[in-house]
Amino acid sequence: MRTTSSLERTAQSLERTGETVVITVVSLRRRLDIRMLRWQARLDSKAGDRVIPWITAVALTIILSLLALARYRDLGIGPDLGHYLQAAHLMDRGFEPVVTNLGHNLFADQAAWIFWPIAWILRVLPAAGTLLVLQSMALALAVVPIWRIARGPANLRIGPASALMAAYALHPSVHDLNLAGFHPEALAIPALMAAYLMARSDRWWWLAALALVVVSTRADLGLAVAALGLVLVGEDNRTRGWSLATFGLTWFLVMSFVVQPLMGDGHYPHLGAFAHYGDGVVGIFFGILADPAGLLGDLFAREGFDKVLLLLAPALFLPLVRPRYLVPILPLVVFYLVADVQDAGYGNPQQDVAALAFVFIAATYALMRIGTEGVSRIHVDRRVLMVLVLTAMVFFVRDAASSPYEDPWDWGRRSPTDEARVSTSVLIGDDARVMVSSEVYPLVADRQDAYILLPTHDMLPDLDWSGRIDAVVVDVESLGWLATEIRMFESRLIAMDYRKRFDRDGVRLWVRRPGA
Repeated sequence: MRTTSSLERTAQSLERTGETVVITVVSLRRRLDIRMLRWQARLDSKAGDRVIPWITAVALTIILSLLALARYRDLGIGPDLGHYLQAAHLMDRGFEPVVTNLGHNLFADQAAWIFWPIAWILRVLPAAGTLLVLQSMALALAVVPIWRIARGPANLRIGPASALMAAYALHPSVHDLNLAGFHPEALAIPALMAAYLMARSDRWWWLAALALVVVSTRADLGLAVAALGLVLVGEDNRTRGWSLATFGLTWFLVMSFVVQPLMGDGHYPHLGAFAHYGDGVVGIFFGILADPAGLLGDLFAREGFDKVLLLLAPALFLPLVRPRYLVPILPLVVFYLVADVQDAGYGNPQQDVAALAFVFIAATYALMRIGTEGVSRIHVDRRVLMVLVLTAMVFFVRDAASSPYEDPWDWGRRSPTDEARVSTSVLIGDDARVMVSSEVYPLVADRQDAYILLPTHDMLPDLDWSGRIDAVVVDVESLGWLATEIRMFESRLIAMDYRKRFDRDGVRLWVRRPGA
């Protein structure tokens, strides 16, 4: 009996302890919810709407800028930056911005007219650092229109708006573009989102100015402006929408098939990307019509599938909930997917600019659709927001160029090979005509003639070496050539009266003898 009574007392004691634990957990949860509601009430105000997105934009600008500058210091930023450095150098001296490595006028490539005022800024500021920080600032600035759309037309609370900003800040395309050299079209991301916001608030002059900014960053972004016009048509703003769509399409056609050919070699500069369909614009058009199976094969190739997945998945595929905001941009996405374009680094993230803007506009309205109507704003389940941010973090870690797996904390430290590359750039004269590796190219691009020495011999016989190249940097690690190929190439340099001036850590500088 005593044993039974003791067991009963023990069971009662455990039961009371369990009840106490449950009560304590519930109490703590209620206190946490109350504190969160108080903070949310403080932030969910006009003052919060003014401060939060700008603080986020400044913080993201600092992070992206430091990453880009660190990558530039350790010579991992990519060669595209050099193209704009040479163009700015030539424009500063009153010359036509013919980038020797491209073989044509810089503006004939993408009609990026916005680089013209940027080149003026580079006359008084450090060119490379200014371009990289400007690009990082533009990428970070996009969180402001994301917040404004979420808090304005979508009428979301601060939780969903913050989750959207976090998903954008972690998106792999943002970080890839930040590290892939310099691309003026990065400036189009905040401008495109802000243009939509201006249209929703009936501020048409601002809309026109922002649309002009978008198309001035890249000619084919005229199709993105046209897509924005179609979105407005779908929102029953037909007059303004059709006007914007007409302007965007007209800009694309005029720039691509009139202005760019006039500044280049007389043809659309990117016809080669579609040469597998036919010759010339007409031949390509009829080639596509004659081979729909080939078009579908290119469209659904593994590379295209991966790119589309990487655009939508970090946003939890939310944009698919509101496809009306995605359908208008599909022609431009298809245009990029079927083009046979060499990867210039990080999967050509500059092609994701327009799609990225529409993805986050659509994701914002997707949260609005799946949310529930509150007293004054739409409430979205906290678990959905947590999964959204967690998904963005997972894809950032897995795919972003600045993922922790890439050891970004080690960026900015130069290896002995990097130090040797920098030394060669210092030894080369300011007016020398050079051919260097892609790592050295941004360091010496600000001159009249600068070429990239590609890891192939195909282009070498076409150059008049004795009259066009004063210095050659042979970078063994960058070229990836066999030892026998290096020896053959350097024997050819010796035969053309070049002498070795520098040799350290696999980096060699060959200089043409005076009078040779």
